[in-house]
Amino acid sequence: MNRRAPRAGLGLGLAILLGWGSAPALADSLETEQSLGDSALVLQGSGTARYLIWDVYDAALYAPAEANENAIVNAEVPMSLILEYHRDVGVEDIRKATWVALDEQYAGEEREAIRPKIDAIQNAMIDVTDDDRYRLDWDPEARRLTLSLNDEIRFESADRELARAYFGIWLAEPPLSDQLRTALLSRVD
Repeated sequence: MNRRAPRAGLGLGLAILLGWGSAPALADSLETEQSLGDSALVLQGSGTARYLIWDVYDAALYAPAEANENAIVNAEVPMSLILEYHRDVGVEDIRKATWVALDEQYAGEEREAIRPKIDAIQNAMIDVTDDDRYRLDWDPEARRLTLSLNDEIRFESADRELARAYFGIWLAEPPLSDQLRTALLSRVD
């Protein structure tokens, strides 16, 4: 399978988002537990997206301790994905990278059916700079998906399909980065 090599004209930001995962520099300061609504979440894994020699963002995934990979990938459990940036990345490059992954995960009519939902969440996004932190939360019991930037909620939805698709950029097959997916799910039983 062709791993998402940077495509001509998509810019450095896209190439950055297609980086590789390993233990993040932020790993020592990550909380091992968090809560989302009434749910206790534990750190399931973390990794760093890199481009060439640069760390672009650290990523961390939180889900219930007993959650299995299938439940996480299908958005059946509450979860949080945190992306803390170490570089400036333009929102247009984030959007392009999103579709690189989703174009491989969804075909034809199914892709076109989710496009307005993906566009809605991405329209709430802005360029990021060093130390910015996007957080994606999904609480299936409350049917609440939120996207926050630096603790400010920028988007909310009750759409489980959107939650599954957007978390799937990193967690579904094929992911944006195989190595980062492996790192994010490294503690899942």
